[in-house]
Amino acid sequence: MKRMMLLACLVLIAAHAPAQGRKILSPRDSVFLSLDSNTVSVNYGRPSMRGRVIMGGLVPWDKVWRTGANEATHLKTNFDMTLGGVPVPKGTYTLWTLPSSREWKIIINKQTGQWGTNYDERQDLARFGAPSEPLPSPVDTFAITLEKTGQTSGRIVLVWEKTRVAIPFEKNDHIRPLSPTDSTTTQISGMPVSVVYSRPFIRGRQIWGCVVPFDTVWRTGANSSTLMRTMVDLRFGNTLLAPGTYILRSLPTDKAFTLIVSKQPGKPGPIPDSLIVARVTMDRTTPAASIDPFRIWFEPQGKDAAQLTLGWGDRQYAVTISGKK
Repeated sequence: MKRMMLLACLVLIAAHAPAQGRKILSPRDSVFLSLDSNTVSVNYGRPSMRGRVIMGGLVPWDKVWRTGANEATHLKTNFDMTLGGVPVPKGTYTLWTLPSSREWKIIINKQTGQWGTNYDERQDLARFGAPSEPLPSPVDTFAITLEKTGQTSGRIVLVWEKTRVAIPFEKNDHIRPLSPTDSTTTQISGMPVSVVYSRPFIRGRQIWGCVVPFDTVWRTGANSSTLMRTMVDLRFGNTLLAPGTYILRSLPTDKAFTLIVSKQPGKPGPIPDSLIVARVTMDRTTPAASIDPFRIWFEPQGKDAAQLTLGWGDRQYAVTISGKK
């Protein structure tokens, strides 16, 4: 019996010995930097060259890279900052890059905890450019460092092979809302009609078909529901709306845009189809210049009508609303 137990122990030891002695090819690392009483940190995997061509090879040009190895690279800040010229509220994000031979695109994404191949572009907080520069000698193991450049400023530095990319950041005590609330009002038949909505910014992202997915109901703005209030009977497409407050959602496709008008639900949660009172097709036009941030506005058409227009980026959509006739 003792001999059998001894043999079992030897087998277990033999089974685990190679794993314990095996070198971790891309060890995990974390870097920290304190600014004033605040901290920013990056957690990432550190792959090595191991005789491979890295930039344009293992790390392809013009494809999203996890900026490390294994799990996604995580950026954590306990203060509001401006990173690469873009406002980033305090919190935890994943850091991705889109390398090219001259400039890298830096991607800050709101999804966290995922493996490094599970990138969801729809959750991008922002994209912005950062120049790359050559190094005089190769760096074998990928490294991210945090360097202090002032009392409340610093930079994230990425180096591997013969490439260096630096991303400046600074503490921002007056960070503007990423999607500020706004409103627009017009008069129809002498009575006010208004829309209250949030105004998200492009921040380097692909909007149509990505941030605003096609074939999916969109809130038509950001954050809280977009609300339309009318004090007059309002003809909206082929539907006559009684005075009151309605929720405006929409269904974008690559070829069309449908505005969905619903009554307000009595409790939080998804809006049931039974509360939809109108589905209105809006006509698409191309704006003279890119619209940023998202915008909704009225253009009066006489005393009893107005054109309701919304636009973002390279698209805008419009429909005429009018008083009861």
